[in-house]
Order: sequence, then structure tokens, then C-alpha cells
Amino acid sequence: MAEDFPKYKVILAGEGAVGKTTLINRFITGSFTTDYKATIGVQILSKKLIIEEKEVTLQIWDLAGQRFFRKIRSKFYRNANGALLVFDLTVPLSLYNLRNWITDIKQIAKDIPFVLIGNKKDLTNLQSISAEDISEFLMSNNSDIKAYYDTSALSGENVEKSFLDLVNYMV
Repeated sequence: MAEDFPKYKVILAGEGAVGKTTLINRFITGSFTTDYKATIGVQILSKKLIIEEKEVTLQIWDLAGQRFFRKIRSKFYRNANGALLVFDLTVPLSLYNLRNWITDIKQIAKDIPFVLIGNKKDLTNLQSISAEDISEFLMSNNSDIKAYYDTSALSGENVEKSFLDLVNYMV
């Protein structure tokens, strides 16, 4: 008989093309792909982890970021235990628009922990969001966001750390 491990639902939220799917692929498989295909609706993946000597299952919900999916996304927030808020360090609007995501998620999922991720750190020559912009965003949302990481799905930098940090806040 299969043992039933605790399951935690994690949602990845953010605008289209910020790198949510590539972050998940890097976390689950350890690899990076350059094939970009927009997520349609939601994609659900899972990964087993050992947390405090217990096996847990992360159910990772990759939500479509395009605006026309906004109405259906709220259905996917139910029973979430935590969220990774992802923005693209080269697209200022992707950080600004996370305010809407936070508001929408909190209406359904209430008091879950958030970890903020600035993705595409490897594109240093294209980065257009300053440390001050990020700091200001964090200060204005300090009661909701537990941590911040610059990540690179390409190199894998801080990807696993951001997921595991969120898991520690959830558990």
C-alpha cells in the first residue's frame, strides 16, 4: 500500500514570458530549455522533497500569465499553500503588475507566504529594474513577501533556494 505523503500546493504567478515554466523545469529536472511555449491555463507538476526528515510532495501550479487568462486563474488559487511571484529583471512592467497578482491571490488564498523572484539575472546587460525599484516593491508589500531572490533559470542560480525557502515558510 502506498504511503500518503503530505502535499503542498505552490503557485507560480507572474506575467507571460517572465520564465515561470523554465524555473519549474530547472527545479524539477535540473535542466534549461530554450523552447518557449506559452502556458495555456495551467500546467501542474510535482516533486517529492525531504523536509525535516519527512517526505513531502510539492504540487507546482504553473499559471498562464497572459491577461486574457485572468478570469479563470482565480480558480487555481484555491487551497494554495504558498506562491512564488516571478518577474523579469529586463521588463519593469512585469514587477509592477505583480501588485495585481498579489491582490487577486490574497482574495482567494488569504494568508499564504510569498517569495519574490527576479528572473533572468544572467541578462545583466539588459536589466532595467534597479535595486531601488525592487526594494520599494518589497517595502510596499512587506507583510506578504517573506524573501526575495534574483534567479537565473539558465544557470540555475538561486532557483532551488527560492523554492526550498518557500517550502520552509509553508511547513
